[in-house]
Amino acid sequence: MTAVDKNTRGHMILNAFEMNTAGHQAPGLWRHPDDNSHRYKDLDYWLDLARRLETGGFDCLFLADVLGTYDVYDGSRDTAVRGAAQIPTNDPLLLIPAMAAVTERLCFGVTVSLTYELPYAFARKMSTLDHLTKGRIAWNIVTSYQQSAAVNLGLDRQIPHDERYEIGEEFVDVCYKLWESSWEDDAVLHDRQAGVFTDPAKVHDIAHKGKYYAVPGAHLCEPSPQRTPYLFQAGASARGRLYAAKHAEAVFLTGTNPEDMRPVVDLLRMQIAEQGRDPYGVKVIMMLAPITGPSEKAAQAKLEGILKHGSHDAALALFGGWTGIDLAHAPRDLPIQKFEGDNVRAMVDLLTRVDSELVWTTERLADWLCLGGMSAAKVGDAATIVDEMERWVEIADVDGFNLTRVTAPGTMDDFIEFVVPELRRRGHIPEQPLPPMTMRERFGGAPRLPADHPGGVCSHGFTGQRRAPPATLQVGPNDEAPAMVPRKIGLLITLTAKPGMQDELAQWMRDSLDEVKNESGTITWYGFQIDEMTFGIFDTFNDEVGRHAHINGKVTESIGRLTTKLLAAPPQVRQVDVLALKSVV
Repeated sequence: MTAVDKNTRGHMILNAFEMNTAGHQAPGLWRHPDDNSHRYKDLDYWLDLARRLETGGFDCLFLADVLGTYDVYDGSRDTAVRGAAQIPTNDPLLLIPAMAAVTERLCFGVTVSLTYELPYAFARKMSTLDHLTKGRIAWNIVTSYQQSAAVNLGLDRQIPHDERYEIGEEFVDVCYKLWESSWEDDAVLHDRQAGVFTDPAKVHDIAHKGKYYAVPGAHLCEPSPQRTPYLFQAGASARGRLYAAKHAEAVFLTGTNPEDMRPVVDLLRMQIAEQGRDPYGVKVIMMLAPITGPSEKAAQAKLEGILKHGSHDAALALFGGWTGIDLAHAPRDLPIQKFEGDNVRAMVDLLTRVDSELVWTTERLADWLCLGGMSAAKVGDAATIVDEMERWVEIADVDGFNLTRVTAPGTMDDFIEFVVPELRRRGHIPEQPLPPMTMRERFGGAPRLPADHPGGVCSHGFTGQRRAPPATLQVGPNDEAPAMVPRKIGLLITLTAKPGMQDELAQWMRDSLDEVKNESGTITWYGFQIDEMTFGIFDTFNDEVGRHAHINGKVTESIGRLTTKLLAAPPQVRQVDVLALKSVV
């Protein structure tokens, strides 16, 4: 990474990815003799971790959560229960005030599912945490995916995926009104002489009445340091990414190599820009499982111990919950591509990108899952780990990492001892600790939501104008004056072939035409050659729906697959507005 890149981007974000449970993303590793994750019930365990992370230069401790059990594998939760696959699990919120009390700079992200909360009460919880942490709190917005959670929380069945996000839109809208507009900044007077703690004229009802929620009154809490907690989101689906583009201030992604993830990041930043927001104002954070030591040999020895103690059954129980694929009765040596189903085919594509030389069997899949779930993993000494982190930043255009533990506290201790000094030496994280500040200041530089965020517009007294997505003018028939019409959208993609691969890339473009013909929302699709090694694609769509369907379709998926084999660099993707079209009949 060049000095210019580092100065432009800022330091690498370092999050420790944890969960209030013994078995998080490394199934079976609670059996490792050096693992202490069984102490998750002990508050001292968490206080010690928080101190270690702050001293070790981490920005944030991010806590995952689930509200149900993993019961797809063999049609039962028994394997997950037996192998501690994210069960038993305790509430993450209750840990945070205690950890905040023994730290000054470390921030805390917490996962809370809005599907099973009420915005009025939830807003008070988060405002309370923002006060108690002095503004060092983030909310990871999730809608939950487990059927086992739904039926135990009062529903007959899980709410359909897209409807959960519709509910989520209204939920955060209510929260923004409560956090940002209900209390004016100077509402609290604390005037002992006059006997007035709060000026009633500066506390306002939000008068919300929507499809899912009715909240007529005022927020219960006075303004907290950030008002709205810093907002994380990790939506993996197309609808989830759209939600993240609108609301998130940091987005978590999971992938296995930076070449495949670059188009995903480019498209995410494009969607952020479509919302009228700064695409680089939103941080992109990748999950990574680092296994390191004082030397390559020591790191490889640790890997052997990890694989020895991993649990294949627990790994496949987690996998079943994440994907809906039950491999309980699959022969462990049978190649996965032999199984039927769309989910299986998608998984085979993913595993091929992880290592195209391997024959992926159920057993190999389980081994891989034991090294941090479905995240990227890297084994090596400090220089090897930092080289890989740099590669992700440079190629995939990410801003930092969610570092998931394999053993506790060994993974984080090793990272702090060996990798952090190398990150500091290369200038990726500060030499000296940053002063205490709110989480939004630490990640984004400002204490409050920006004006281009939908919550920022809710701020009491907001007089600015939110930057709107660009409108498009199209020339009408018979030389009419330009009129405002629905946007016609184009994608301009540039592909650079590896030496000797230009013919194969050209043939791929010809073959892709048949797939594009089946996309009803794609109006035109042009594949062209710019020079000997450079090719281009230009697509047009009548509206956002067509573009959205295309970028989540088979052609875009196949671009990800060919990146490693055929392309010298990740695809360069730009969105353009089509200003005028001429049809020849």
